[in-house]
Amino acid sequence: MSKKKTSSYNTSIINIFKNISNRKKLNFRQIKSRLQENNIILIKKALDSLEKQGVLNQVSPGSYIMNTKKTVSGTIDKTKKGSGYLIVENNEKDFFISEKNIKKALNGDTVECVKITNREVEVVKVIKRKKQRYVGVVFSENNQKFIDYNSNKDKVVFICNDNNIKDDDIVVFEINKWEDKLPKANVLKILGEKGSVNNEIHAILEEFELPYEFDKTLIKEAELLKNLQNNKEDLKRKCFRDITTFTIDPADAKDFDDAISVNKINNDTFEIGVHIADVSHFLKENTNLNKEAEKRATSVYLVDRVVPMLPEEISNNLCSLNPRENKYAFSAVFTFKNNTIIKEWFGKTVINSNERLSYKEAQYIIDNKKGLIPSTISLDGKIKEINKKVEEGIYVINNIAKKLRKERHEKGSISFNKKEVKFVLNKEKEPVRTTIKESLSANKLIEEFMLLANKKVAKLFIKHKNGLFRVHDYPDDKKIITLERIIKKLGYKQNLRNTKNINNQLNLLLKQTEDSPEKNLIDTLVIRSMSKAKYSTKNIGHFGLSFEKYTHFTSPIRRYPDVLVHRELERILLNNKSNQNLEKLCLHCSNREETATKAERASIKFMQVKYMSKNINKTYEGVISGITERGIFVEAVENKCEGFIRIKDIPGDYFNFLENEMLLLGRHTKEEYRLGDKVLIKVMAVNQSKKQIDFSLVEKM
Repeated sequence: MSKKKTSSYNTSIINIFKNISNRKKLNFRQIKSRLQENNIILIKKALDSLEKQGVLNQVSPGSYIMNTKKTVSGTIDKTKKGSGYLIVENNEKDFFISEKNIKKALNGDTVECVKITNREVEVVKVIKRKKQRYVGVVFSENNQKFIDYNSNKDKVVFICNDNNIKDDDIVVFEINKWEDKLPKANVLKILGEKGSVNNEIHAILEEFELPYEFDKTLIKEAELLKNLQNNKEDLKRKCFRDITTFTIDPADAKDFDDAISVNKINNDTFEIGVHIADVSHFLKENTNLNKEAEKRATSVYLVDRVVPMLPEEISNNLCSLNPRENKYAFSAVFTFKNNTIIKEWFGKTVINSNERLSYKEAQYIIDNKKGLIPSTISLDGKIKEINKKVEEGIYVINNIAKKLRKERHEKGSISFNKKEVKFVLNKEKEPVRTTIKESLSANKLIEEFMLLANKKVAKLFIKHKNGLFRVHDYPDDKKIITLERIIKKLGYKQNLRNTKNINNQLNLLLKQTEDSPEKNLIDTLVIRSMSKAKYSTKNIGHFGLSFEKYTHFTSPIRRYPDVLVHRELERILLNNKSNQNLEKLCLHCSNREETATKAERASIKFMQVKYMSKNINKTYEGVISGITERGIFVEAVENKCEGFIRIKDIPGDYFNFLENEMLLLGRHTKEEYRLGDKVLIKVMAVNQSKKQIDFSLVEKM
């Protein structure tokens, strides 16, 4: 009754103020006399509530006026300092919110604010929380349990509703009440003690609201799908079972969603098939499995595991193009004469892969011109003899791929070759050492045919005026200006602003930095200057690849947009109507991809911190990778782990941050620290909860 009554009083009090002259002040006695009922406690509660919502202002004790300041609603984007900005849709400028005026809002929440000045606002009401579940760590103080919620941008302590939970346990919780200074939380799940790799990875998945288990009913539903592969369906498909076919994937791959077939027509003409797992045949629309796949939208690749979009029965068994098994594919088949396409065909097929090769095995065949793979290279650790037709097929597609790659780069496709570090994990999934991921010609070989298939399907979508695309807009001018300024300070002279072909200039820059210590830094800066690629039904082309038309057709086991592409392509081939909800699905898939990327980065950062925790006091050569008013970020050359050195801890002088120059300058010595500078660093400490590494500066190199 109390809440309902308070709400009734709220409405009545608002009406009283609306019916009096503008900005007139009323005290408690005057408000009470105008109300028909006189429950003093409920009147006080209503006034408190309206004041908290920003509807009334208490101008003196017990006296109120109606707040006539204009309200504005939007989404909060908090900074690491605690302040934030209100992002309002279709508004060119954001509103500033000081830390004290953010009140009970968290990063990403939709809020209602009241304007304080023309450019500054104060939160008066949380309209909608971005998240319903949060992740924190339990601690005790004065016989009371608390939850420390310390995300990237939010730092809040909640009162825990369960005093029996152990200190240092990671918990998933929801907000209960936030009426007092310390809000209250209800624990929903206990993940286990902090520091454990498994618990910390689960915490990352929970933090980004990424489901990592499948309901038993979905697993059973997946197991029944094998009935959709039968003799009757085989007869509807073009048969490629007798054509030489193979897959080339990473050594640790569990599912194979693409295969290549090679059929020799004559000495200069070959039919090359790009066969993609036909997930859409098994994943039917309006099923629970499809709803779950749509919700997830992508597989998530963390350091120690893959969280699949589809149950393993589908991804690793039913749809995976495993060797020596009849499998269903959606295929793009190209006839090449003298390495030029003269004919193309799209349709449903049944294939049987002759061989499953790793990138290293395929590379050995390319380099040594023989199909007898030594035990040191082969997947099973034994000498492996490759089918002669498979071996010859690899030579054929490698020659075609070289031509495709050359043409693509000549047209301005940007060529990134950033060195990536891979953590080697022990049985407990803890990082014990690092290795650099190799990018072999065999990787690029497969990439070229996937790009070709994606481009050709997009061309078909344009022709039929429906479908969805993978689009990548031109870089933002401000980011390009910043990039040009930074690289010129590093000694590179590319003109990125006033050029007709920015792609070629970026490629030239990446080529010039190939063997330099700042290579990874330049690669990162170029990537950061780019727009984000996304999915859309409106084609604007793909800047990074320099393609006018592009989509994602080749990975339906791990990307839901590819499933949508398969369905749209089938509709075109059957002359059926397009899905009318495509644009909404494109937006959803783009958002889920961004969330998955953030989770992947968080898992890498956690592993970096975990790895460096065993290397305290060890020195490394590093490269300055970031500069702020608080200090410098340094990336260790050996393992690519990034840590921070506070500005006050840089020895020899007091340093000022010059933002336009992106450097730290010694006040007395005039010593400079710039992006790309080589330094010697020592690992001082790590904070696993905050995923931070602290370095100290030993010397500038």
